[in-house]
Amino acid sequence: MKRVLAVAAVIAATAIAAAAPKTVTLGFQPLDVRTVPIPRFKLSTDEKRFGALEYRGGFAMYSTNADFGSWSGLDFMSDGRIVAIADTGFWLTARLVEDGDRLTDIAEPRIGIMLADNGQPAPNKVSTDAEGLRIIHVDGREIALVSFEQKAAVRRYAGPDFASAVPKNPPLPRFVSGLRRNQGLESVAVAPTESPLAGATIAIAERSLDDKGNHRGFILDGPKAGQFTIRRSDDFDVSDANFLPNGDLLILERRFSFTGGFAMRIREIPAATIKPGALVDGIALITADSTYQIDNMEGLAVRSGPSGEVLLDLISDDNHGFLQRSILLQFALLPQK
Repeated sequence: MKRVLAVAAVIAATAIAAAAPKTVTLGFQPLDVRTVPIPRFKLSTDEKRFGALEYRGGFAMYSTNADFGSWSGLDFMSDGRIVAIADTGFWLTARLVEDGDRLTDIAEPRIGIMLADNGQPAPNKVSTDAEGLRIIHVDGREIALVSFEQKAAVRRYAGPDFASAVPKNPPLPRFVSGLRRNQGLESVAVAPTESPLAGATIAIAERSLDDKGNHRGFILDGPKAGQFTIRRSDDFDVSDANFLPNGDLLILERRFSFTGGFAMRIREIPAATIKPGALVDGIALITADSTYQIDNMEGLAVRSGPSGEVLLDLISDDNHGFLQRSILLQFALLPQK
């Protein structure tokens, strides 16, 4: 319990310091970002394969802009630009720079304040705690679905200029209830239309557990709307989720301790098992600890690469802390034997 309270105190302190937006300029603005390559994923080896994933490069990102950091969600627009959200109420957009199959840098980074329902920047941390991001297409327009942790919500921002969009805030189903204030809707994901969930939106709580100690998940719409649970193990919290093209669900998990530092894990949940009332589990595709180049990994994007392989891009939340980093990593999902 003391360890949990100590970790909570560190996170709370950094969150409070970063809670209020430090700029009042609306819309996306140019951003100066310096990157430092991460040539090795594991510190002690040049090996590229780790579990079911192949490392495709990455880098740490630094900026003199005080609003840069705390990136908690990640996805891609149809033109290839990345979009990230910060739990302090900001958007980041940029283009990836790749050399063959290696991620090397970003270009044209821009930052913007996230608007609240009244068209103004959110006034406090409770309103700005954006955690999960998915970009969907509705009637030919890109829409950003953003889940919020402290005040449970999944808001809809119309693109392409998300930083100028006033969100719509549709009500959540009644079964989304009993969430703890700082352990709420950490992730949002949208199933492929041809999958067993037929395009449904799901949301997963970070650490609002059920009475058996498992993670609570919610199918928010569609014919299978309802609650399900994900088996919790090894003290990992859920930090993001995304669907593979085959309909299976990937969950990104993270763990922290003062003695062991950060750890991350990605599990694959079979599509057919996700239904109301189910307790689901899946195999670990990768597990990494402090001997790897990771930080507080919070955002997971899934996309198809130029040769048809499935690419996973991950981003970290540095909590605006001087001992942490904002890093972007890329992996290819290898064919399973």
